[in-house]
Amino acid sequence: MDDATLARATITVGLDRLRDLALGDTADTEDTARALQALHHGDEPRVSVLDVLADLLDDIAARCGDDGLEAAAENLGEAAAAIRGQAGPRVHRALEAIADTV
Repeated sequence: MDDATLARATITVGLDRLRDLALGDTADTEDTARALQALHHGDEPRVSVLDVLADLLDDIAARCGDDGLEAAAENLGEAAAAIRGQAGPRVHRALEAIADTV
């Protein structure tokens, strides 16, 4: 198994564990919130899955830019920005809404 396949499998297993935590037969609102906090932990950047993913995309974008792949770099940078600017804040607002019900 090559490194990329191993990394994808590891990520998939981790996300499946979060899915089980959030949606399993015995899951409650607090379990759902804990799974969402793993995806977006607003108070601690670089701890959440979304932050790590955005950082990785930015790093790959920089490498693509260094290699003269400007179109790839631009698209990857925009993807990272979308995670930080749209996905992250929306998950954060969902967490706030959940907290309001607990």
